[in-house]
Amino acid sequence: MPLTLRSQLMPEAATGPDTGLRIRLREPAGIEAARGTLEIHPGLSPLAPDDYVEYWTAPGTPRSSREGPVHLLEHDDVLFASWTGPDHGLREQTEQAYQSLLAACRTRGYEHLARIWNFFGDVHGEEDGLERYQAFCVGRAAALEALQVPLASMPAATAIGGDRRQLVIYLIATRTPAKPLENPRQVSAYHYPARYSPKSPTFARATQLDTADGPLILLSGTASIVGHESRHPDDVVAQARETLANLQALHNTAGRKLPRPSWLRVYLRRPEDRPRVAAVLAEHYNAAHPGPIVQWVRGDICRRELLLEIEGVHA
Repeated sequence: MPLTLRSQLMPEAATGPDTGLRIRLREPAGIEAARGTLEIHPGLSPLAPDDYVEYWTAPGTPRSSREGPVHLLEHDDVLFASWTGPDHGLREQTEQAYQSLLAACRTRGYEHLARIWNFFGDVHGEEDGLERYQAFCVGRAAALEALQVPLASMPAATAIGGDRRQLVIYLIATRTPAKPLENPRQVSAYHYPARYSPKSPTFARATQLDTADGPLILLSGTASIVGHESRHPDDVVAQARETLANLQALHNTAGRKLPRPSWLRVYLRRPEDRPRVAAVLAEHYNAAHPGPIVQWVRGDICRRELLLEIEGVHA
């Protein structure tokens, strides 16, 4: 029987669901757990005048619990889980966080990761001879290898750098498998050459869930990468077009008849690039097909030459 999972990006002033997972982009970074809700503050700031809340909901009365730094919100078929802590010693903290999160999911019978988000500070800084994004990749890979998560079952994922030194991770896990989707225009991230990191990024380009409402496609953070190489350094318009070409290729892979994106989040290294990127999105999602809701956020992308990254949901 298909699970029920819904995702919405709604204005802050709108009345959203009473229960489920909520993502509010505000300071400080952290987690607020209350009866029936789990609210995450990734420690990033939306670009004015954006003021949206991201909601994830499932039916029934959820059960809240906590295991040390891991907060859990359990529905019949879906589990929302989160972890936050200092991002000093990022490799070790990431490995510990992933092991704790996945152990909590597995103990409750949610064996399958569908989507995971990762936020931490100073993404291009140095730590123990590695760039901090590389240290994060090493810690994540170590945990996934120790827990024997196969490459063919990797979740969709995002990893973005912010201006605050805090590691925030949250995820969606399910009792039934999600279908990983790869992009024919790109090398799978977990097969990147070693020049990018001692351990490759371990995620799928997207995942698809069959829900009671129809297919739900969860897009990983996507950038201007073809094969495994960055394209169009210092040209934000060309990067935006290449990123959208990658998202279109994923949509085609999943099936052209599947829903178009209902919402997108655009992470910009330079906030002043928003008008030019917005024009590219408006051109791509033209007036004949009303475009998705878009939230704009200041964030650092995993490679220095990349100026933007886009994630979102098809529903």
